[in-house]
Amino acid sequence: MSDAQARIVVDTGAGSDARELADAARQLREMLRRRQVGRAEPLAAGAAPPGSKAGELLVAGTVVVTLAPPLINAVVAVVQAWSERAAGRSAQLVLGDDSLEMTGLTAHQQQELIDRFLYGNGESDGEGGGDGDGAA
Repeated sequence: MSDAQARIVVDTGAGSDARELADAARQLREMLRRRQVGRAEPLAAGAAPPGSKAGELLVAGTVVVTLAPPLINAVVAVVQAWSERAAGRSAQLVLGDDSLEMTGLTAHQQQELIDRFLYGNGESDGEGGGDGDGAA
């Protein structure tokens, strides 16, 4: 079974700035790494302009996770836990042609959407999931 690549676009709310967005995305990457769900890296947008200090440009607030497909449940659980840590947080999880917006829903509504998303991606058996506590 080959690895899959999921893209997670985070949002920290209308009143936040670029630094808060970068910090939140970094926190999510760290939570994903602690759960060992796969490789979690910022999304690269290409090479930085000549003469700049950075080696590549990064897309603010976007995390790319490379994972074995059975681990998508665990990724969703971590993203859900991350989004619940602060008011105004939301995330969009993109896997192939499917996307899941995790914002503005009750816990029950959010879980129903997650279940439908996972079922559509062949993960209906619940393997690879977790409690998503992601303590930091």
